[in-house]
Amino acid sequence: MKLDSKIPEGPISDKWTNYKDHLKLVAPNNRPKIDIIVVGTGLAGASAAASLGEMGYNVKAFCFQDSPRRAHSIAAQGGINAAKNYQNDGDSTFRLFYDTIKGGDYRAREANVHRLAEVSS
Repeated sequence: MKLDSKIPEGPISDKWTNYKDHLKLVAPNNRPKIDIIVVGTGLAGASAAASLGEMGYNVKAFCFQDSPRRAHSIAAQGGINAAKNYQNDGDSTFRLFYDTIKGGDYRAREANVHRLAEVSS
């Protein structure tokens, strides 16, 4: 999908909001005309494929193995944290953002990780 060049630039914390606010919508009757390819059938890929299929899109899911199976996402220990900011907890959106970036060896897309931290609360 081509990004519209009219989307205003700004700090990373506003990138997702600006993109979402300027995104063109797809009418429900046009969704069966759009093919979506999902690569990977782990936790995220399978849930994305299922959700998009329920919305009416044509979804094609591809996986490396012979068939979809238990992914590393499900086998991971600990799971994702949330920035709930309980009393004396010291959590914040920035702290979750920083810990996630650092934990991923600085390979993650910062705008996406910031959005994840933002919606976790």
